[in-house]
Amino acid sequence: MSTPAMETARQVRPPRPWIIMATLCILAAGALWFIQQAARQYSVYDAASYGDLWPRRAGFIPHMAGGLVAISTGLIQLWLGATQRTGSLHRNLGRVYLGGVAVGSAGAFYLALTIEPKYFAYAAGLFGLSTAWVLTTGMAYAAIRKRAIERPREWMIRSYTVTFAFVLFRLMDELLIHWHVAPDDQIDAMTAWACWSVPLLLVEPLLQLRKSRLAALH
Repeated sequence: MSTPAMETARQVRPPRPWIIMATLCILAAGALWFIQQAARQYSVYDAASYGDLWPRRAGFIPHMAGGLVAISTGLIQLWLGATQRTGSLHRNLGRVYLGGVAVGSAGAFYLALTIEPKYFAYAAGLFGLSTAWVLTTGMAYAAIRKRAIERPREWMIRSYTVTFAFVLFRLMDELLIHWHVAPDDQIDAMTAWACWSVPLLLVEPLLQLRKSRLAALH
């Protein structure tokens, strides 16, 4: 006869390894593509490389640097959490991830608030992304401090979904501009909203479905 503890262990067992690895490989491939296509050019510190962002580089550099830290450490965090490896490495990388989000979101707020008024829709999307980034990561941290079990994992997934908007923005923007679906400035404005809001809308039902299935087993 199985005990309640054994039943709980079965209920919260991690997903199958191949599902985890396939998901993480896709995310890692997207992150590497983003670094190659979008971030690498800014490693050269001059006006030619930064273009229109050069006058506002004081906000852009922290935004990009913090985002890259969050993308890379968050990916490892997802793997460690999904495979139940929650030791010192997980905790230390969590602190690095929080720092990356803090720096990156501060830079994003600066960029959103200093953009030209004619790009208001784009700026509002960037401001919304920054707000979602801070809120989802803050909720993850708060849940960890309360020593909850499932809530930190759920909020971390939401937080990384917003973090990955870096990659999705560039991918969506390039594809839509290539397909000439609308003027470039309209595409930029739409993508600034869609790159984080649409993924969150898609992820949330999956999290709630998992929660309902776990509740049904109790």
